[in-house]
Amino acid sequence: MSPNFWRLYWATWLANISLIVVDVAWGGRAGMSVLRSDIEWMIVRCGLGVLLASVLMRAAVSRRLLATARGNAYREAGVGVLWVTTLACFSGAAMFFQYLSVSVSAPDIANWLVSADARLGIDWPSLYHAMRARPWLDVTLSIAYQSVFPQLALLPLVLIYTRNIASYAEFVAQFMVASAIVMLIATLFPAESAFVHFHIQDPNTVSTVSDFMAFRTGKMRELSIWTAQGLISFPSFHAVLGVLFTYATRKVERLFPFVFGWNALMIVSTPTHGGHYVWDVIMGLVVAAIAIAIGRVLAGVRRDVSAPAPVIGSRGT
Repeated sequence: MSPNFWRLYWATWLANISLIVVDVAWGGRAGMSVLRSDIEWMIVRCGLGVLLASVLMRAAVSRRLLATARGNAYREAGVGVLWVTTLACFSGAAMFFQYLSVSVSAPDIANWLVSADARLGIDWPSLYHAMRARPWLDVTLSIAYQSVFPQLALLPLVLIYTRNIASYAEFVAQFMVASAIVMLIATLFPAESAFVHFHIQDPNTVSTVSDFMAFRTGKMRELSIWTAQGLISFPSFHAVLGVLFTYATRKVERLFPFVFGWNALMIVSTPTHGGHYVWDVIMGLVVAAIAIAIGRVLAGVRRDVSAPAPVIGSRGT
């Protein structure tokens, strides 16, 4: 791994620590808290990730495996686990921060977003009910929208298996940059979900964003990470991730067309199944482009793993 690779890694942990400090300081002033059991589990999870990475990397430099294909695979897997741990810790801190951003209670821009969509010729309720009138379409888009977490879990496995660790490191950096941009925008320009704005009461609609008003008005102040909701409407982070997932797998040739098509479908599902306005999605795509550009600069725009294996299913021997 190049020195730039490790500089990027330590920079992400500096960002993690900084975000945690902000969470603690701001959360204390705002009277917000996280269940103690959730904090303890987050610490255990991060610790286990570092421990697993240490075991793999230590095995890689043992006399029996040093300079062998298996040793290299262990080393790269260990590095991959380190990046997964970085992202897991960041995600927990970012989840708390988005709740803090909601508690600011800046003016809601939902009405502006509705008007902006109308200028594009889009009426959100008509779009939603047209989708609901087609059960096959409803189910397909629901599966696509819910795939974001399985994709987050599978992405490092695929990139470790195909020895594209540098691509995953770049993805983590892009994820963190995009999150920072999205959270800043959402703090200054919050928007209630279209589910709430248009009083949609179907299952898995308004109930998925019920914390928005509760924390915005101060009725709730204690957060459980396990039941936390995605409260940021503008910009859409689903749209951001749809682009980042696709970009991260660009070197995995056989998989890339499927990932591209599936994430295009996930982005299309975002307005009706995520309660997003169309302008949420458009802005999410813009944020993704900015995050990719910044991530390329941070990652040095070069491969850090010497053995190329862009075709899924082919591994070093």
